[in-house]
Amino acid sequence: MPRSTSELPIYVINLPASADRRVSMERQAAALGLRFRFFEAVNGRQPHPLFGHVAEKKRLLRKGRPFRPGEIGCWASHYLLWQRCLESGEPMLVLEDDIAIDPRLPGLLAELRQLPPQVGYFRLHAADRPSEPWCRFGDFVLHRYWRSPLCTFGYYLAPAAAERFLRHADEWVVAVDDYMDLAWLHGVECLGLKPGLVSSDESFESIIQARTGVKEPVGPWRWLARESYRLKLDVRWFLHNLPGRFRTRAASCP
Repeated sequence: MPRSTSELPIYVINLPASADRRVSMERQAAALGLRFRFFEAVNGRQPHPLFGHVAEKKRLLRKGRPFRPGEIGCWASHYLLWQRCLESGEPMLVLEDDIAIDPRLPGLLAELRQLPPQVGYFRLHAADRPSEPWCRFGDFVLHRYWRSPLCTFGYYLAPAAAERFLRHADEWVVAVDDYMDLAWLHGVECLGLKPGLVSSDESFESIIQARTGVKEPVGPWRWLARESYRLKLDVRWFLHNLPGRFRTRAASCP
């Protein structure tokens, strides 16, 4: 089965009320000669069965504050697309609706046929975070991140990676983009393109992830718990990265 064709589904997460974002994405799709499938985002301010996954007590203990509505809406939206990917048995691209897309995206779709099956997920944006070139396919280079690249502007997802994400997502404690980086938990390596193909469109204010806004203050005990959890993550990152630090870099994907 080919890894990629021009028919690779490209899903755009979009709230129905965000018509201006949809128009922006439709214009970019037309300019690139691509067809986007708009996926109705979950509104975090309205009840949804998936919100039962939220582990409120663990969230407060580890992060010092509850989820914002936009954060749990974002979680549920990506979760549903992971399910769709697994059920379809086909890879997909997942995009947010407040991004700017590089004209090289159609070239990526053509080159994905060279991506080996063991690479089931990678981000499409380039984060200013420590990383190393991991493998090359066609004209594109995947980096392995040594620290969380943050954000879910866009990513490639294959069913095997979707299954791993779903298997370990019974409890929602951290934001979905942070969860996707926990490679030692679900076994999906933290990879991303450099240079990237998508970036934030600053003309839009984030709705789903609520990237902006004033954070709720936390008391001293919650602050201590949050910082302790952050230190634990630093240690887990360090231990997980050790074998990769000694890996021989290859010119092409293994």
